[in-house]
Amino acid sequence: MSDESNLPTPQTLRSVDFLSTFSDVELSQIIALGRESSFEAHTNIVIEGELSWGLYIILEGTVGIYKTNQLNGENYDIGHLRAGNVFGELSLIDDNPRSATVRALTKTITYYIPKEQFKAYLEESAEIEHKFLTNCIRTLALMLREVNDKYVISQYQLWQNALGKQEISK
Repeated sequence: MSDESNLPTPQTLRSVDFLSTFSDVELSQIIALGRESSFEAHTNIVIEGELSWGLYIILEGTVGIYKTNQLNGENYDIGHLRAGNVFGELSLIDDNPRSATVRALTKTITYYIPKEQFKAYLEESAEIEHKFLTNCIRTLALMLREVNDKYVISQYQLWQNALGKQEISK
């Protein structure tokens, strides 16, 4: 494990949407739950379909997010995350398997907070648990709105493409 200077700060955690309203004391308590992990480039950190065990905060490096197309089995690169970003947040609220594979693209250092320790922390205070769940609902609602917007745009573009090709073939 590296020196303690690699630990996330309360300010780092506050940039995570579902932790944004937590106090410095609460965020310091959450930091105390975790540990640093290091991954070499091209290492899978989590694999789509595996059980979810916790939250990762990227301290250094870049990771790629890969999703399998259920129709043809091909993997698609759906995005990249960098220092300050998180993944595995859904594991904190449900028990479903990982929804994507996350691979280190460069040497990557993360701060890992195990799901069970996080859940135990939330259960210590109804107020903290309520704050977390409220933040999760807000974050998920924003994500759903974004997905809806992208879906409408993609459908519009698909139909424009289809109609444009029909006119050309006439």
